[in-house]
Amino acid sequence: MYKEIQETLEMLDKWSARLEGHCSQKRAEERTEYRQVIGIYIPGTERNGGAADDMELIVVTSRNLSRSGLSFLHTKNLQSEKVILALGHDKKHCIHMESKIVRRRQVHHDLWEFGVLFTGRAIM
Repeated sequence: MYKEIQETLEMLDKWSARLEGHCSQKRAEERTEYRQVIGIYIPGTERNGGAADDMELIVVTSRNLSRSGLSFLHTKNLQSEKVILALGHDKKHCIHMESKIVRRRQVHHDLWEFGVLFTGRAIM
């Protein structure tokens, strides 16, 4: 799956570069390439009405980052609206951000691209 993710990231970057300046952008913040494997916690209340403290951790590949949000790829269409992103490589230096999924679309290799808006810092 690693190869398909890398190919998809490259294709999305090419399309973004081609469309630069041709479309009005909705983004208020400048984006920076951010290729990392990150963790996303989906609260139980977002999955089948579970308890708020029941969280499922999934691993995704991020695409880019801005001051206000992040874009990532995943193999499934996540139905959750609210998620918590774990940015960092270890628990000691990890930053957790409460986020809202504001965009989802199916892209190449049956992958899904998501755009999230940071809504606040999460204490984990």
